[in-house]
Formats: sequence, structure tokens, C-alpha cells
Amino acid sequence: MKTNELLIELRKFVLIKSGLRNIDPGHCKIISEYVFQETKNYVSETTIKRFFGFANTLHKFSLFTLNSLSQYIGYPNWEAFCLDKESEISDVQSVWQDLRLKTHAFTEVSLIAKKNNSGVPFNATANRSFFYPDFDYFLKNNYQFTTISAQPGHGKSILLAHMVEHFFYAENALYKNDIVLLINSASINAIIQNGLSLGDWFLKEFKFGSVSELIGFFKKNPDKREGRFVLILDGIDEFLLKSTYFKVFIDFLYSIEENNFFKIAISLRSNTWVNLQPVITGSAFLTKTWYTGLFYDSDILSNVPYLNTEEILHTLSQIEGKTMTKNDINPSLLEQFKTPFWLQVYFKIKYENEFLDLKNPLLRYELINYFLEKKIFLAKNSTEKIFILKKISDAISEGNKGLRVSKEKILSYATLYPEIYEELIFSGIIVEEKRFTTSIPTEVVRFLNNDIYTYFIFIQLTEKFEYKACKGFFEHILQTFTNTTLREHILNWTIRFCINRNEITALKNILKLPFSNEEKNKSLDFICYVARYELSKPSSNFNKQSVGSEFIDIMAMGRTMSTLYKDTIKTISDNVLNEDAQIMLHIIECNINLIDIDRAALTNTMHLLKRNYKRLNELFPINPYDLILYFYNNLSNKPNESKSLEEKIIKLCHVIDKSPAHKNEDLTTAEMLTFRLVLITLFSQKNYAESHRFTMAILNKYPNIFYIRHSVFSPFLLIHLGQTYLKLNYFKKAQRIIQFLDKIISSEYTYFTNFISTSFYVFKANFYNYTDNYDQALTEVKEGIKFASKNDFKMFEVSLMLIKIDALKHTGATEEVSNVIKELLHFLAVNKISMPDYTNLNDGEFEHTFKILKSYRKHQ
Repeated sequence: MKTNELLIELRKFVLIKSGLRNIDPGHCKIISEYVFQETKNYVSETTIKRFFGFANTLHKFSLFTLNSLSQYIGYPNWEAFCLDKESEISDVQSVWQDLRLKTHAFTEVSLIAKKNNSGVPFNATANRSFFYPDFDYFLKNNYQFTTISAQPGHGKSILLAHMVEHFFYAENALYKNDIVLLINSASINAIIQNGLSLGDWFLKEFKFGSVSELIGFFKKNPDKREGRFVLILDGIDEFLLKSTYFKVFIDFLYSIEENNFFKIAISLRSNTWVNLQPVITGSAFLTKTWYTGLFYDSDILSNVPYLNTEEILHTLSQIEGKTMTKNDINPSLLEQFKTPFWLQVYFKIKYENEFLDLKNPLLRYELINYFLEKKIFLAKNSTEKIFILKKISDAISEGNKGLRVSKEKILSYATLYPEIYEELIFSGIIVEEKRFTTSIPTEVVRFLNNDIYTYFIFIQLTEKFEYKACKGFFEHILQTFTNTTLREHILNWTIRFCINRNEITALKNILKLPFSNEEKNKSLDFICYVARYELSKPSSNFNKQSVGSEFIDIMAMGRTMSTLYKDTIKTISDNVLNEDAQIMLHIIECNINLIDIDRAALTNTMHLLKRNYKRLNELFPINPYDLILYFYNNLSNKPNESKSLEEKIIKLCHVIDKSPAHKNEDLTTAEMLTFRLVLITLFSQKNYAESHRFTMAILNKYPNIFYIRHSVFSPFLLIHLGQTYLKLNYFKKAQRIIQFLDKIISSEYTYFTNFISTSFYVFKANFYNYTDNYDQALTEVKEGIKFASKNDFKMFEVSLMLIKIDALKHTGATEEVSNVIKELLHFLAVNKISMPDYTNLNDGEFEHTFKILKSYRKHQ
């Protein structure tokens, strides 16, 4: 071999060893460092630049340089490298083997570029082996070419890399003697930059003037062929957008003679395939020799399916370094990750932000924001790009095939900035497709992903209201977005927007306006997710210093008692610096602990509250610590000195009763928390008459309180009043409350939670038990226990089982009573909880049974 040829070989192997996608001047410093690390020989950055042709070479390379680079790729010295390459040439017994060696070096470089260009580490990507039999069938049968087509981000290049390794390069590859030549856009750019045409390059590298000449040679000399020649073209879409290159490519396809050994696999985006397919189907030869594959979908012009759950979990397990299951990932994210591209975005964001986890639905929105920030908002010509994308989102309508717009409607904007429009298509933000359902096929434009469309709709909404999330902002969402899925996303973007800016008051509009109950509950959950995330960030407007009463109001208005809610209250109360806000959160925590019958957690929180006993007196109409202490003693089976507490409650009742009438808007969070604690204290003390008087006093101060539809306090108050009526034998009044609650809960306008729904089951079961309708009581108990168990409401489960025991006793079902008692005692033992007095809602006749059960439990 000539010295120039040997230097070309050495360059190829240095590039392969360095694992770089492309070589440019910036990489030369990296290669210099790699060589030093490997050989301890210092080859300067300037020398590396000269070696790769980036700087003028006025003299030959020194032996030291050539030896160092040879050692870097695994040879003892330059001489050994030269001898090995000469030996390879002498060992080549055929034209076929010569071609195989030359294409191998080129394909290796292309393969390394593909692996390095993978947004997720290549070994973490799904190999999509279901595709292998399809490709194998193409290789073995009389087809000339196949296409691998899909939208951007569907993993075409990674799929090709896996197939090259599996079929040709792996240790147990099926077709090691076949020639595979992988050409990607970087390879073509390098050829063009060197001033060569593809024909000139092919002749220079492989000694054949064209592919047709190569095919002709092996058709005339079949004995010299030792396998198949597989040409793989990937990432050529940007070239096919240009009419000249498109014509060259079409001519190339037409020039291939029919044969059974030369195969072409072409990776294309769907919008490129839209333009190419008519040419293919217009030619009988090309149609006959084109293998569509098992997975080809003619509607979307793609044969690369979305990732399945198993493939997603494989990649996430590799990224996370542990086995991941469906339960470890939020369902909305699992849906998003079906497009491999989003896994790449997740891999990038994961190492920039450790506080987001896969169970958090907020991650979906952070991924979209991160992607658009990099691709659009911080990119070149961002203003023009945003302008075009806004116009497209404005014009989009929901058709049978999704959110899209006829291209002619946005043509004026596309022609105003043609290069930027093409860049948006090539970067995968928007997609052009053909619509074949009309009498004349028309071009349509859509966003690559519906979430991106939603984002730009939201951006325009913020601009419309001058970046102020006022009441009108939320009313506009309610009136404009009738599609529930779209509205949910817009609400979630709005929640993120408000908390990012620490504009918490605005979020109350979600609860106050007639959004559906499901939307309100989902929004409250999302508020919890975003609040915890923002609090964890090193720099955020919503932080330890800024969390205040507005946020506490929302948490009190929307008590859900879910695990997420509990964790959020705990996280924020542990971090907030505003003492009054922290006190309020501790009171909410105590309420949670009472419902969970969690004495240990209650003890810890009470200890924190006691430090602020004086401030509690100032913040609340009655010191809530005294009320909570009553329940703590109840849980601990300690005696209660209730007389002084009773006097305080009666005094407060008198003050409230004498207050002038107030509007519902005047009701404060401190009052709601106090009233709730007072009422359940009175009920637990069996002071039902005073409980009724206290409720009537609240009604005197707030005459319209039962008509509040944006807070759980109103339904709580109604249910509590209903339970009080049962104890006072006012059964008709209790029944009217049930009818009223049934009516308002069935109205989507009312806000209620799983906690309220379970409370209602308990109330109804108790009502039917009191009114001797035991079969209906047992029906309500069954549904209630199912609901309470699902939501982990331990107090309600105990209460419902006690009602069940009482109802069964009245029906004479002795054996079933025994079974439920065993079930109850087992439940208490497994959950390591007691059975405090406030869990028993049955009438006085059941008191003896309850004492026996409680006593039995106490001695276990």
C-alpha cells in the first residue's frame, strides 16, 4: 500500500478508537488527550489537526507521531501497523474480501457515529428484535430494497444500528461474510466537503465507478461473489428535500439492475416517504422489488411501531440502574415514552435535575418544556419559529386523524420564512402528511406530538391575558376547551405557571369555578406535585420563605387525605420558614393523624405544636392544641379533664352565635380547622346537643355555608350535622340531609373528595342501621369498606366494621358477627392501631359490645 493509503487507514482507526461522531477541529484536543492517556506520549492538538487535514502540512509526519497514533489504536508502532495492513492486502484472495475489508472500516465509523448520536446510551436502547425476522425475510428473498420509515424520534437509526450488529457484526452474527455498507448524513457531508461526488468517492474507495458497475461485475462473474452486498442509507432526508439530490437518488434507484445479491435498506422520515412513494409505486420494477414489511401502515406511511411497555421498561431499567415495573412509572409518562425520542429527553433532564421522578406526572410537562426550550426558545431564529408555531396552533382543528391543519391555510407563513419552516420540519417539531381520505389527496401539517400543540395553545393563552392568571383566565379555559383531555393539560400547564411565579391565589379559581369534580381533584393532586418539586429546587419563587397563607388555604379547602396529600403537607411543614404557615400545616397534619389513627405521628406533631402554644391562642378562636390533646388521650386510653375544655367550647359557641351574619368569603382557614376539631370533639364526648348548638351557631354566623361548593368543609359540616341528628333521633332531618347530599354530589359543580365520599357511605350506613333497614345498611357498609380500603382511610374502615357488627347482630346472623369481629381484630393487629372511642358511631345499645371489643384489643 502507498503511504497515503496507509495514512487514510490510520485516520479511520484513530477515529473509531476515539468514538467520535464526526471529526472537526474542536475534537483534535480531545484526541490529543486520549492519545496521552493511552500511550503517555504527547501528540499536540496542532499535530492532530494537521494529521486530519485541518491545518497545512509543510512536512511529513514524524515517526514519533505515527508511532504514538499506531500505539493508540493497539499496534506496537507505525511499522507494525503498516505490516499488518500489507498482510491484510496479501491475505485477500478475492475482490469480494477486498470490498468487505474496505466497507467494514467505513461502516464501523458510521456505526460509532450512530451509537454516539443516540440520546440514550446505546446499550440501554431496546433492540426491537421483533423486527429481525422481517429484515431477514427481505435479505433472503427476491426484493431489491426496503424502507424503514417513521416520524422523527421513532428510533429508526438505533433500530438500524442494532440490525447491523445483529446480522453482520456480532460474535454470533448470521451473515458475517456479507458486505454491509452503512452510509449516514455525516458520511455524505464529509464526502461533499472533500469536493467529491458520490460516484467519485465510490470509485476512489471501492474501485468501481458506480453501484451499477459493481452489480454488473458480480453478475458477469458470479463465482467471485461470496455473499450479499447490503447498502444501508440513513439520515438522507435533508438531502432529499433538495430537488437535485432527489433526482439523483431516483436515478440511482432506477439504475439498479434486478439481481438477488445487492440489497438496499433506506431509512426515511414519513414526510420524505410521502414524496418518494409515488415515484416507487409509479414504476412496475420498483414496486415489484420494494419490500414493505410486516409492520408497514399505509395510512401513516410507517413501518416502525411505537415502543411497547416491555421495551420502555428495559430502557428505563438501564437508565435507572435497577429493574423498573409499570408501577414505578406514571401512566401518562408510559404513554409518552412510546415514542423513543422522549426517553432521550428524559435521559438528558435526569442528570440535570435529580428531584424529578418517574412517578411524578409533572415530569411529562418538564420534558416538553425542556425540549422546546432547547429546540425553539434558545435556538437561532426563535422569534420566527415561535411565530410560525403559534399560527399553526391557531389554525389547527381536530380531525379524524388528530390535531392538524391543511397546509394551504398556513402556506403564507411557510413562504414568509421558508428556511425556518423547513428547519421546523427537519428538527421534528412539525410534520407534513398527505391526507388521502378526501377526493383529492391534500397536504396537512401537524405537531409531531399533541403535547407540543397543547403547550403553544397555553402560551397563547398567557399572552392573551398578559401573563396574569386571573379569574377570566380560568373562565376562558372552562368555556373554550370542551375536550376534557386538552382541558386537563391546559389546567396543568396553568398550575405549573402559577406556582413557578408564586401566584398561588389564582389557583383558588379552579375550585371556585364550575370545573368538574374530577378536574378539581386532579388539579389539587397536580398542585401537590408541582409544589413539592418547586420547593426542592435550589432557586424557585415558591420556596421556604415564600410559602404562606394562600397555599395553606388551598390545602385546607381541598383536604383529600391521599398519600400524596399527606406527603405534601409533611414535606412543606418540615421546610417552610413562615411560622404561622407552619402552625397551620401542623394542625392539618394532626387531623390526618387522627383519621389514620397514627398515635406516633400525632405525638411528634403535637410536640412541635406545643412550642407555639401562645401563638395558637392568637391565631385560632380556641386553642386547637387543647382539642387535639383530647383525642390524643382518647387514642392513648388516658383520662380526659374535659370540663375546662367544654367551658371553652361553650364560650366560643356563644361568641359565634352572637356574631353578625357574614358572607361565605369571610370564612377563614383558621375557623374551618377550629370548627371541624370542635365538632368532632363534641361528638366524641357524646355531647350531641352541644354539637347541634355549635353547628347552628356556625349557621347563624355564615347563613349560606351549606351552599359553599368549592371547599370540603361544607359537605363535612352537612355529614356531621346528619350524624348528630341520628344521635338525637331526628331521623327525618337526617334523611333530608342524605337527599340533599345526593343531589349536590351528583352535580359536577360541587367539589368533594374521596374522603367526603367515604364519610357519606359511613353516614348512610349509620342512618339505615338506626332506622332498622339493616340490609341497606350492610350494602352501604360493603361499598364504604371497599372505598375506604382503596384510599387507606383506617378510621372509616373501623367505623364501618363496627356498624356492620351492629347491623348483623340485629339480623341474628351470629356466625357472620363472629367473622366480622375476627376481621376487625385482625385489621387492628395488622395495621398496629387502636380502636379509639371516636370510631364508634353506633347507638347506645352497642356501647357494651364496643367496650368488650376495645378491652379485648387492649390486652392483646
